[in-house]
Amino acid sequence: MDPLSIIASTITVVEAISSTYRAIQYLKGLPKAFNEANQSLPLMEATLDAAHSQLKRVTLDDASAKAIEPIITGCKEKANALLAIFQKIDNGRKDGKDGLVLEFYRRTVIPLGKAHRVEVLMKDILEGLKKLAMNQLFKTATQSQVAGLEKAIQALSEVEPSVPDSDFEGSELLNVTQNVSEGATGNQAINRGGNQENVFGNQFQSQGGAMSFGTDFFKKTS
Repeated sequence: MDPLSIIASTITVVEAISSTYRAIQYLKGLPKAFNEANQSLPLMEATLDAAHSQLKRVTLDDASAKAIEPIITGCKEKANALLAIFQKIDNGRKDGKDGLVLEFYRRTVIPLGKAHRVEVLMKDILEGLKKLAMNQLFKTATQSQVAGLEKAIQALSEVEPSVPDSDFEGSELLNVTQNVSEGATGNQAINRGGNQENVFGNQFQSQGGAMSFGTDFFKKTS
């Protein structure tokens, strides 16, 4: 997808986020970070609009396209992630679960990680837009947004976390691969931290005394 289309698509996502927020803004227990993220939406849309208008007036060479495409693609991906969270909460509201909004949000975000908290997603989007605004290609069209972007980024950095860092402790997913030959068996031991003792088969412990084993013990059994 070309940069113009990516920006236009992202603007559509921003509008959807704004619309969804209006449906959930009065839910009891909705973290303050949602409101802070919502307050950044007009600035986000204005910056994207300015960049889109500028792009339509210039001929974009390959080097410029390669420079800005990762930025706007990242903004779009994070905007989609933000919209998905808002929509999940809205669906919970429609199902009559609005009283459990905070718990519902926690269960959505914690498996995904800290980077999916609404304030972090929005902050990352704005930081990407700031890079875009400072790009020479857009500098004239978007320079008025830079100060606003910096202020919004600071506000999002200071807002109370929508989910505390402590809630993510121990929630990391473990990716473990074990290869066992066909027809064979294997043991797997996973440690999340701390001391661990694994015993596969027989275990012998001596409390300081001598230990002896007859030779029959070690004979292979069928």
